Amino acid sequence: MDLAIIYELRANDVSEEHIELIMDRVKNRLTEENIDKELVKLGYPKIFTVDYDEYDNYDFDDDYSPNHKGNYEEID
Repeated sequence: MDLAIIYELRANDVSEEHIELIMDRVKNRLTEENIDKELVKLGYPKIFTVDYDEYDNYDFDDDYSPNHKGNYEEID
């Protein structure tokens, strides 16, 4: 077993029972993607991978403008 993976699962409040189940299911195909698939099946959020397609659903409309100079006075 990969102790770093088990540590991460415990740190993210995955129950011991589910950790055993997940590790048993992915023992022959141990990848971060497969672990996250099993987590999602059990109702947990992904821990090891990020689905960048989901970020397209967010509107990052903030007030940042690269040309915005602000209200700063120039110092000579």
